Amino acid sequence: AKNGYKIEGVSSGAILSTYQKNRVENICKRLNMVSLAYLWARNQPELLNDMIVSGINAILIKVACYGLVPEKHLGKTIAEMRPHLIQLEKEFGANVCGEGGEYESLTLDCPLFKKKRIIIDEYDIKIHSNDAY
Repeated sequence: AKNGYKIEGVSSGAILSTYQKNRVENICKRLNMVSLAYLWARNQPELLNDMIVSGINAILIKVACYGLVPEKHLGKTIAEMRPHLIQLEKEFGANVCGEGGEYESLTLDCPLFKKKRIIIDEYDIKIHSNDAY
């Protein structure tokens, strides 16, 4: 027990990455804990819809996929990006939840946050590779 809490398990957001899921499971096994992966193998378009409907306000903070343009898509919410992400899935087989590394997101607000949300006052766009592919 750490600081009076009895910790029995770890929950991860793994959806499709066996590497991520296996890492958490291995750590939990060594610590005699339970690994919980409630999102594992969920239908990604359905999961994206569930996240949006549940009030998760997340923005794209990194893009690394054909069809996602930093200057155009960074800072957009997953709700704003949903139609475009669905189109990328249909055209190229992209993972709408970003599980293939297509994008990274940051949650600014959600029902779990208590009276506070993250506000981004200013930002810079950094291009690591100016390659459309």
